[in-house]
Amino acid sequence: MSSTAIAIGSILTAGGLFLRRRISKNWIIRSAITPLRQQFNSDKTIIITGGNTGLGYEAAKDLSSYGAKIILACRNIDAGKSAAATIRELTSNNNVDCMQLDLASLKSVRTFATELKTRNDKIYALICNAGVWMPTHDTTEDGFEIQFGVNHLGHFELIQELIPQMKESGMDSRIIIVSSSLCKSGKIDLEQRDFIRKQRAPEPDAKQSFAPTGYCDSKLMNMLTCRELATKLEGTNITTYAVSPGFCASQLGRNVQMPIYKKLLMRPLMKLFQRSAEQGSLNIVFTTVEDKSKLESGSMYQDGKIWNDGVKLVETLGGDLQKELWQLSEELIKQQKQ
Repeated sequence: MSSTAIAIGSILTAGGLFLRRRISKNWIIRSAITPLRQQFNSDKTIIITGGNTGLGYEAAKDLSSYGAKIILACRNIDAGKSAAATIRELTSNNNVDCMQLDLASLKSVRTFATELKTRNDKIYALICNAGVWMPTHDTTEDGFEIQFGVNHLGHFELIQELIPQMKESGMDSRIIIVSSSLCKSGKIDLEQRDFIRKQRAPEPDAKQSFAPTGYCDSKLMNMLTCRELATKLEGTNITTYAVSPGFCASQLGRNVQMPIYKKLLMRPLMKLFQRSAEQGSLNIVFTTVEDKSKLESGSMYQDGKIWNDGVKLVETLGGDLQKELWQLSEELIKQQKQ
């Protein structure tokens, strides 16, 4: 390799490192969370959906080291048991378990909640983390569009099922809903309701997001659910927070089909902008361990503070939308039970 090529490579590397530092300078870091570290015990149970991989796994591993009892709620029970065993070994916390939960089946959600009630766990935190990103059309067991059904409706039903148990816990409990900054590209038309059975078609003249419309819409629903949930839980022992973990490397995009040459071209660029799953999970950990007196129930957090862009977005949509989405979600679940 020539000296010129080496020099160019060095310049590009240095430039990439400088840009990476600029991009990541405001990201939440572990030292910001360490002073918040609470010493939990096995009486405090933390449930994490999708805890066998990605952000959920990293958050579970972190929170397990705090001494809490961790339940990984996973669709793939074998992968969940393997993840739980690894976390137990890494953190020396034997109170890490896995339970079957398929958010694409409302029956599975109710079965999970029923089984959890028999265990009499005192739920300190319910972390609604699991999600799907589906560029193509797919549906849940109940016939709902997969991203609407899993990312929103499955978690909505899980929250409803577990709230009574959380209220009975006698502790300050919290519900954390993992959303995304891609909620800014979401749209919810409650007159057409085109998102229920099939992914919303993009508007021809609108600026297109690289993300599926169903994913963006479901992440907006996560925020609206958190906001309305905070209103309904006001005066109780439960608070709720939405989280934007940032653009993270995870298995969320495993259903995206891309030619190998594009992946090779994209990889260096992705490394500049992407957080690791561990870095992104710190946002979840922060809202789980921070003193509730320093958090605002119903708000969305990113990097240790309220994400103002998300708050403004929800405020511009008005309170009626979140109420109507809540009512629609209740109606759909009621119909499915009949």
